[in-house]
Amino acid sequence: MSTAFLILEDGTLIKAKHAGVEKDVFGEIVFNTSMSGYEEAFTDPSYSGQILLMTYPLIGNYGIRKKNFESSKVQIRGLILKEPDFSAYRGMHLDKFLDLSAVSCLYNIDTRTLTLKIRKHGTMKAMIVARPSKIDYKALLQRIKQMPHPDTENLVSHVSCTRKIIHGRGPGRFVLIDCGVKRSILKQLIKYGTVIQLPFDTDIKTIDRLKPDGIVVSNGPGNPAHEAIMSTTAKTVEKLIDKYPIFGICLGHQILGLVLGFKTYKLTFGHRGSNHAVKHLRSQKIHITSQNHGYALRAKKNLDAEVTWVNVNDGTIEGIRHLNRPVFSVQFHPEAAPGPRDTEFLFREFSELAICQSAKI
Repeated sequence: MSTAFLILEDGTLIKAKHAGVEKDVFGEIVFNTSMSGYEEAFTDPSYSGQILLMTYPLIGNYGIRKKNFESSKVQIRGLILKEPDFSAYRGMHLDKFLDLSAVSCLYNIDTRTLTLKIRKHGTMKAMIVARPSKIDYKALLQRIKQMPHPDTENLVSHVSCTRKIIHGRGPGRFVLIDCGVKRSILKQLIKYGTVIQLPFDTDIKTIDRLKPDGIVVSNGPGNPAHEAIMSTTAKTVEKLIDKYPIFGICLGHQILGLVLGFKTYKLTFGHRGSNHAVKHLRSQKIHITSQNHGYALRAKKNLDAEVTWVNVNDGTIEGIRHLNRPVFSVQFHPEAAPGPRDTEFLFREFSELAICQSAKI
């Protein structure tokens, strides 16, 4: 394993060991606090554009198995670890996986100190330098500062499907607007009916022709208020609200919020992990959830929607519901994978709501 460096846009330079493909990588560095579920994290489309730091010190200890992937490929741009385990007794070894997936990984880093820096100063642009013999620190730092933030890209376009895909057969008929959907969300929806997966920029006429019982707007990466999202997905969702029941998840929650008059803002370091406590305001019950997002909603007065869930730790909005229409969304991931299954019931509630609403029509 060779020597390499991590450079942050604030000038921090960290020496480390390198594994995987020797390539320089640029992205937004973020951290995930989960103690398991690294296979799911590596392949979660919501991490598109990001260098992922795992805070748990031992990664790779139970191997890599494709059955746990959340998409068809690795989505992270790079990986930062404390102590990788390259000798798992089952599944693919981590080092082989990194090579086959063309992932550039740094390890033997004090991830606790780095995480505390991100918590204090926020996520930032960063670069993995895999070939330090050629490093020009000042030139690279200047390059990092000048490079556009990954969120300036339409990251959703990199992870959304490009054609219609039909999954399952059942009593319900759901259109899934794919902004970077996790496979676990598909698995949950298929339990309740046929799922028609469509590209993020599908227009309302195409959706109407499919005659769905309800609409799901999926998770995904990047800035929900990106011009390309506002002019496509958000524009379509705005027209769908008066026609169909809608369920938004994570990025889908943020897009729905923007359509309903909320504002979005970037969190200092985001919520990424599988132990985030949220409170359901109507029941006052606490649920533990899995989360992966860097943006959140901010409420305004005189909205047609109410806040239904809040984050116990920082009070951020975790769920909203339209006051007059069967439309709701949550910031967390009810499918978990990985994480607790406290809120899986939301898929059943949406299915029943959609099918009942369709029967009335």
